[in-house]
Amino acid sequence: MNYLKKLKIFTFAVMASCLMTTVSMAQQATPPETQIKATPNFSEEEIKTFVKINKDIMPLQENIQTDMISSIKESGIEVPRFQELAQAQQGGKLTEVSSDPKELESFSKAGEKIMKLQEELQTEIEQVIVENEMSTEKFEAIFMAYNSNPEVKQKVDKLFSEDT
Repeated sequence: MNYLKKLKIFTFAVMASCLMTTVSMAQQATPPETQIKATPNFSEEEIKTFVKINKDIMPLQENIQTDMISSIKESGIEVPRFQELAQAQQGGKLTEVSSDPKELESFSKAGEKIMKLQEELQTEIEQVIVENEMSTEKFEAIFMAYNSNPEVKQKVDKLFSEDT
């Protein structure tokens, strides 16, 4: 059970990373005055489309999660160890956690595969957004509002649970 919990946390972190990549790319392309106006006034139709997009994305995320786990294991590292090394790398302490060149090479190869899978997922997410006739910017605005505005979160969660 502990393994599944760690796996879910890892998956969430990866998916959040993908979404944040989209957000940061859009912010770079968005003029500053638009960034300031993160208004939670979205139409009911926009919220419904946002929920539909997220439901369409879920199977993609699950498939990528499976592929990521396989890639990590194929590289000869267990998922918990990969997570430990990834956290150490983010903190700039990778060499403190492992000095084994073979393990670091395996970690690097797994990381490259995961980055490639994340890029593929990002492309697929953007495609789903476009197919649902919503701009990436609007999707990201609703996503940010969902994470920061309790009213938007409540609307999205309600619609999400109604269809599930």
